[in-house]
Amino acid sequence: MDWDDYVTGELVEARLAEPRAAAALERLAYMHRAPRPPLRIAIGGALIRLGARLGGALPIAVHDSGH
Repeated sequence: MDWDDYVTGELVEARLAEPRAAAALERLAYMHRAPRPPLRIAIGGALIRLGARLGGALPIAVHDSGH
């Protein structure tokens, strides 16, 4: 039995259709996630909260500069 290039192409497309759909869905979910604050903002807020906890003070709200 000879394999035709067309048949081989169709088998490959059928085999790759599900992983491609999953990757497209993952890309779409990644694009629509909430934006993360820059790393320096996140670390700064964490250090302020840690300092407040270690110092025994009441936690203060960290100003979000909109980054």
